[in-house]
Parts: sequence; C-alpha cells; structure tokens
Amino acid sequence: MLDTPRHSTANGELVRAIRNEGDRIAVDLDNGRTGGLSTRWLRLACECDVCGDTASGKRWLTPADVPVEVRTATLDVSAAEVSVVWDDGHVSRYGSEFLAGHAGGGSGPSRFQPQLWSSDLSGKLGRFAFDAVVEDDEALFGSLRALRDHGIAMLTGVPAETEATARVAGRYGPIRETSYGKVFDLISRPDARVAGETARAQIPHTDEPFRYSPPGFIFFHAIRTGAGTGGTSLMVDGFHVAELMRKNSAELFGLLTRHGVTFHREHAGEVFFSAEAHVISLDAAGAVTGIRYNDRCLAPQAAPLDRIDGLIEALAELTRLICDPQNQFQHQLQPGEVLVFDNQRVMHGRSAFDPTLAVRHLRSCNIDRDGVHSAFRTLARRFAPDEAEAVLYQGAIF
Repeated sequence: MLDTPRHSTANGELVRAIRNEGDRIAVDLDNGRTGGLSTRWLRLACECDVCGDTASGKRWLTPADVPVEVRTATLDVSAAEVSVVWDDGHVSRYGSEFLAGHAGGGSGPSRFQPQLWSSDLSGKLGRFAFDAVVEDDEALFGSLRALRDHGIAMLTGVPAETEATARVAGRYGPIRETSYGKVFDLISRPDARVAGETARAQIPHTDEPFRYSPPGFIFFHAIRTGAGTGGTSLMVDGFHVAELMRKNSAELFGLLTRHGVTFHREHAGEVFFSAEAHVISLDAAGAVTGIRYNDRCLAPQAAPLDRIDGLIEALAELTRLICDPQNQFQHQLQPGEVLVFDNQRVMHGRSAFDPTLAVRHLRSCNIDRDGVHSAFRTLARRFAPDEAEAVLYQGAIF
C-alpha cells in the first residue's frame, strides 16, 4: 500500500533521483529541475499505518516525535514512489509526484485569485437550473465554481414553495440555525423586527457582522416580489470596493484592516450580540479574504480622540464606494429565482418599495462557508482535480 499523503502540487512532475545530505534531501526531477526537502519534514510527512493519516485525523505521529537529528538509512526511487528506510528502521513510502511538488521548499497549494466585478456582473453571473442542481452533481459543481470565482450565483426555476428553499440549500452544506431560525421568512410588515421586514431602502451590507462568526453563504429565495414596484436587489463585490479603497485611499484602507470596529444587535430580553473585528480581513500576503460591514449595526466606536475621526472617515469612504451605482449590480428578483452569495464578500441591499402595492416575500437561510468550500473541494476531486487543492479565501476571520 502506498503510504503517501493524498495532496499533490507537482503538475505531473516526478522524482528521478534523490540523495541524502544530512538534514536535507537533494531531489532531481524528471524535467531537469532540482530541489530539496528537509529530512525532518520528510519523516513527519509519513502516513503509514503506524504514523497515521492527517486527512482523516487518525494521526499518531506528532512533530515532537521527530528529532532534529533524524536521518535516513536508505533511499530508493521507483517509477511512482520513493521508499525511505530511517535510521531507526522505520519504513516510509511517498508518492513521487507528491515529493516533487514539495521539493525546493515549495509554498504548497496555490492561492485562488477571485474574479472581481462591479456593475458589469450581469454578463458574468452564473445561472443554474434548480432541477439540475438538486439532481446532478456536475451541475452543482458548476454553481459552486461560480461561487468560488465571483462569490455569487443565481438559481432559476426554483418552485415558489417554502419547502424548496431548504431542499436546494441543503445541497451546498448543512443549513446553519441562528436566533432567527433555520429557514426564515422576510415579509414586509408594519411591526418589523429587523430592517429586512421593512419597505425602506437598504445600503448594501453583509449580514450579522455582530456575530463572532457571521453567516458564510446566504440563500435568498424569491416567493413573491411585486416586480415593478421597487425592491430591486443591489449587490456589491466587497473585494472590488476594498481594492478601489486600497488604490485611492490607502491610509483609510489600512485603518479598516487594522482597527477593530464594533457591531452589535439587541432584542431586549432575548439576545444581545456584540463583536469587534476588522472590516477588511487580509491574509498573511496582504490579499483581501473577507468583508464585514453593516452600517445599521455599527455601535458607537471606541478609539483615542486623535484617531476617531479618521476611523469614521474610513467607514464613510467605504460607504460611499458601496453606494456608488458603478459598483452595484442591480437585479429585480422574480419568483422562482434564488440568489446565492458569499456573505463575507458580497454585500447585498435593495431599493425602497411600496408595500401597499404588493407583498414582498423572500425565504432565507445560511450555510457556513467551510461547508460550501468542502462541497466544492469534494466535487472538484471528481470533476476538476487540479482545482481541489487551491487555498480559497477564508472570509472575515480577523
């Protein structure tokens, strides 16, 4: 049995020769490239039955079990694998392509680069039939790829029935239950509990930034919309406006990546949420990985007197970019349509409407982003193996 990890980053390269150099292993690849591996890393990468499997979590070898001075006794290269006998007699086997991908201290899987959009989304928006998505895994994968690329997709032909919401959403991952329920109705009403139940215009925003872990992906299922009476959906790519801000207002952009902003929500006697987080999350390389912003949930901010105005101006500039029609994709939802979008990238809002002319009824539910990304990777193993390992942007995590 081949004891290698499942991951591969070599693009088909194989190991041609391998040599022991003490705490380093020299590697020659079949394309003429050369590289090296840490001997300690190589020992830790063993996934034989004794050491255990990292993918399943049934792992028994720990970093502390591999001494700094660990050395190989013999190395053997065949067509598909590299066999190593260690100085303590342990035997490890590694896939040749796996080792080729890591030779030279490679950075591991590539980081996926999202495709940004503005008001021009219409020509790029992935549209997928309900029947295909619920019955065919390849169609589901196509919609998941659209969510990866643009953070948003549309499902069409969805029955205008309440049961259909959970049926289609459940294909993307477990539905997340919150204090508002598992699947909940947004219907305009005079005694509105939240802004989504009013007829007023709403600035594009992310939902529930007051939670430590905001919803990952949101499903908006249109049951009744009163099309033609207002209530146009306004969608904004938060990554796009963040990059505009980085380019044109670098100092203000920096404030929103470094300064904690507090969001809160309270229903007296029921819930009181409060979270402090960065509006714009960055990864270690400085790339935008998530957005957390809702003007209606901003608490009175805490900052030194000489900094508070700068923070407010940063929030004001972000709001101006969000409200700029050039950055908004506008769409009048029709009954039977579902907008699926990344709540930690895509901001959603709507224009005002007249509730006396029509009832607007949407069904909504949330899926955690790790569930959606898990579904994408699992199906990518089948339909696009080269895409399964890429690091996806992980959301508003800071």
